[in-house]
Amino acid sequence: RRGGNWSVPPCRGADWPAVLSGGRCPSWFGVRATTGSPGDGAGTTGGKKKRQLELTPVGDDTPEQVLRVSRGTSFEGLKSARREAMKAARDGGGAEPIADPNARVAKIEWAFDSLIAQSRDVFTAAVRANPEDPEAHFRLGNFYQTLEQFDDAEGCYRTAATIDSRHIDAMNNLALILQEKGAIDEAEAYYLRCVEVDDQCVDAMFNWATLKLHHRQDLDACRVLINQVVAIQPNLRDHKLVKALRGDDE
Repeated sequence: RRGGNWSVPPCRGADWPAVLSGGRCPSWFGVRATTGSPGDGAGTTGGKKKRQLELTPVGDDTPEQVLRVSRGTSFEGLKSARREAMKAARDGGGAEPIADPNARVAKIEWAFDSLIAQSRDVFTAAVRANPEDPEAHFRLGNFYQTLEQFDDAEGCYRTAATIDSRHIDAMNNLALILQEKGAIDEAEAYYLRCVEVDDQCVDAMFNWATLKLHHRQDLDACRVLINQVVAIQPNLRDHKLVKALRGDDE
């Protein structure tokens, strides 16, 4: 699925970093290609830098030009570009002095919002086209969560979980939001539901363990869940976060 040329590949919680981000990774807008034919420099640090320079738009009219990003830039790349542009604006522009820093800040915000809107339209259009599709609601919720618009994300996840009571990704991400809001009982109920649906769901087990430790002060229950995670994925045994939650100091 694409928003303009911004690609949005799915990303599920198959590895440990995804566990920390709540099951499925927040919605990405694209990843710049790093592969190419031998000798063209692609796939190497120098090749990637060269490719990035070639893709950087010239001018200051379009959102891409304002932020100096290409259509292959990831969402994290967009956020980084926005931070750098803001810093330059507030510092007066450095080698390229800015006459009106406030106007520049406003233009940067316009550029970022414009690029985000392109992808938001893709997700909202998918929901309108298929209002009974839980995945469409999940993707929109994931988009809002990435932007830290948690109330909107919560509503989307609730809808997805209502349509499909076995949608683990939606329930796990919803539980994370509820946990952060302090709705601990409801969050725990969703973690439990995730594990009932899939007794191998290490994402929910890990997040549930953090709830047990930080909100219930129940170290024994936390360790039980972490031990289950390790039993399912033994390669996580020596991960620093697992060791911390298990109380291993060595």
